[in-house]
Amino acid sequence: MDLENKNKDHKSKLGNFKLPKLPIKLPKPPPPPTHLGDVELPKTLMYLLPVGGLFTLAFVGAIAAFVITAWWGQPIPVLGFEQTFDQPINFPHTVHASTKQLDYKDADGNTMMGLGTDCTFCHRTVNKTTAAGANAYIPPVNFCANCHGVIGTEDNSQLNILRDAAGIIGEDGTSPINWRRVHRLPDHVRFVHEPHIRYLSANPEHIKGETDGVSTGPSAVCSTCHGNVASMEKVYQVEPLKMRQCVDCHRDNEAPTDCATCHH
Repeated sequence: MDLENKNKDHKSKLGNFKLPKLPIKLPKPPPPPTHLGDVELPKTLMYLLPVGGLFTLAFVGAIAAFVITAWWGQPIPVLGFEQTFDQPINFPHTVHASTKQLDYKDADGNTMMGLGTDCTFCHRTVNKTTAAGANAYIPPVNFCANCHGVIGTEDNSQLNILRDAAGIIGEDGTSPINWRRVHRLPDHVRFVHEPHIRYLSANPEHIKGETDGVSTGPSAVCSTCHGNVASMEKVYQVEPLKMRQCVDCHRDNEAPTDCATCHH
């Protein structure tokens, strides 16, 4: 009983005890910065931030545009990518490859017919199964000079470029003709023309290009990827020549689509 009374008496005394108030006030923390002006940055960095942002945005946009056009369409005309070029000699495929009546007139003033020359007559490497068949090489100037050494007037400035390069006129005949390539595939792609020409020549129903005014045979086959070159005053790229196009064509014709077919 005495112990219980002591505990009650002790609790009553503690209940009346109050802690004294401390007179010390803690300082309030500074408010967070509400805008960039509240943050102390070097003045140079303040000017560089918006400029860097614009450059970053432009760079990302350029990469996105390049990737989109690289997959879905023609390359954008920057960094050397163009669909056509001015060549050192205005070589008209209409005269050489077309089978139609032309607007050109010969030396006697008569309207000309296209010669209807097959593509493989000049681009002879496309029928080879070796590494040379991977490119449709332009023939050497002496090959062209076999005809144009005597065909064409002597004052034809375009033909004289060829004749000079072939050594027919001029002093040394060492002026090369720097043709500019129009159709180009990436270096990691190996496209051999010969099997494509052989297959499509045997299966002309699979030829997808325009063949109006084009001679039958390989010339018609070439239109699948290169368009109707026989109707072009200046050769230009008409197909995107992208991987998706090649894979779709291989699938349609039950050709192999494994990576080693083209990438080896």
